[in-house]
Amino acid sequence: RYSEERIEQVAVSGDLGGPPPTTTTASATFKEFTPRVLIDWQPTDNNLIYAIFAQGQKPGGFNGSLAIEAGQPTFAPETVDSYEIGSKNTLLDGALTANLSLFYNNIEGYQLTQTVFLPPNRISSIVNAGDANIYGAEFELIMRPSDNLTLTANYSLADSRFRNGVDENQGVLDDVADDGLVNCSTGDQFPDSAGCQSLFGSIDGKRIPRAPVSQIFADIDYRTELGGSGWEFFTGANVTMISKSFAQVHNLIDTGGSVVADARIGF
Repeated sequence: RYSEERIEQVAVSGDLGGPPPTTTTASATFKEFTPRVLIDWQPTDNNLIYAIFAQGQKPGGFNGSLAIEAGQPTFAPETVDSYEIGSKNTLLDGALTANLSLFYNNIEGYQLTQTVFLPPNRISSIVNAGDANIYGAEFELIMRPSDNLTLTANYSLADSRFRNGVDENQGVLDDVADDGLVNCSTGDQFPDSAGCQSLFGSIDGKRIPRAPVSQIFADIDYRTELGGSGWEFFTGANVTMISKSFAQVHNLIDTGGSVVADARIGF
């Protein structure tokens, strides 16, 4: 697979009552090959073993007009190399399905929203904050004790962390941690510029924001025909449990875990 995308943006910015508005033009072209290779082997009619390698891309783009003026007009694509191995199995004459997969994703140029200081304003922009790894696994069981009853259970794990990268707000937190002041005690990010800008802080080892580590899903479903009427009665319920995730890359505020239960009945 090959994709090519060209983006051009014309931004006009100005203050009411101030000088005439200024126009800023920026353009960028993003090109990417994203191959996918799949190998599978079926030792029996009921067992499949497979391996997948794939590359993907989240395209780059433009920030707002103030970020363009601040020298951050665009952000680069976010790319991923994805590796997965797994097995799909049908057991007990079709009464049980058991699937297992293990995966690893290598992400480069992870896109995050960060702040940029453009005196006198502090604005948001999307930047390529760093690179990340995701290690994961998924296990699924589907049981059919009878023609009318189906039980499903699923567990997924995705441990996602940055392996390198920096963040401006993390730098401020590091600066404040020693004496409670923003005074560049950890270093000055822009020593040649007037004033003090805290040295950007490392986010190595931080979890990716809004990405829970684990999720559990369980479902029970019962269905039966109502005589020869052509109607079917069904009922069931399921529950989803999701672990906490962090709101921001600093990993200081989390959402807490969640449990959602649903029930259904009908004809």
